[in-house]
Amino acid sequence: MMCLSQTTGYAIQALACLETAGGQSCFIRDVADCTGMPKPYLARIINRLARQGIVSAKRGYRGGIVLNRAPGEICLLEVVEAVEGKDWIGPCMLGIKKCGGEFVCPVRDFWAGLCKQIEDKLSSTTLADVVSAIGPRPPHAARPANAHRREGGRSNCAPKPPKTKRRK
Repeated sequence: MMCLSQTTGYAIQALACLETAGGQSCFIRDVADCTGMPKPYLARIINRLARQGIVSAKRGYRGGIVLNRAPGEICLLEVVEAVEGKDWIGPCMLGIKKCGGEFVCPVRDFWAGLCKQIEDKLSSTTLADVVSAIGPRPPHAARPANAHRREGGRSNCAPKPPKTKRRK
């Protein structure tokens, strides 16, 4: 079964978490909590997205991550290419290295047509479409990075899970 990489899926989930912050920046730890990703892995993904101008990332106390554009203006093809690179979809379905030059494999035309359809669909599907399809974010979704100022000095955007008593 053909599907996008897990890294691309994580990037889309992270962007969906950022969308719930309403245009305000979020800390990377809170996006990691929202998505269930390890922070170092998420940081690498965010760096790729930032290099392509999809998000802005700033370090430090007043830092955070924010979408550079509205979710309706970010197409999934941009995200895929930011994470996987421009050549994210292989030139040959069968993985034959010399396919496309003098040699053309038996599924070359089919694959080229299918690649075009996939790219067209990803170009016409936005982050807003994904967010509306997955519905409301869970209660631990990322909140704005400056939420700690409104909530009694907490530096964490996402609500902390309730403490439970330990059994002896």
